[in-house]
Amino acid sequence: MNKTLALLDCLAQLKEAQNCADALLSDIVADAVRANKGKGDVPKPATLKAFRNALKSANTHCYQAELILAEFDALQTVMPIGKQQLPSVAYSV
Repeated sequence: MNKTLALLDCLAQLKEAQNCADALLSDIVADAVRANKGKGDVPKPATLKAFRNALKSANTHCYQAELILAEFDALQTVMPIGKQQLPSVAYSV
């Protein structure tokens, strides 16, 4: 897999993790508001743990994308784009 595809894959996984975290946070806030009004229970620990895991996943994918972008930047300082052949490197996530 070349670096461009690896970057796109990381960004897609980052977006998926962010969407998951957004949905979980929405549920957590809704539960907290209902609990504050006395109409429901406080957010469940399992939901909070799932939210934390989604944030960890997003952080990991963000870090991987930053590493790939740093490789692109390092290649550009050695040889400007258009003058270089990008090597094909396999990334596992």
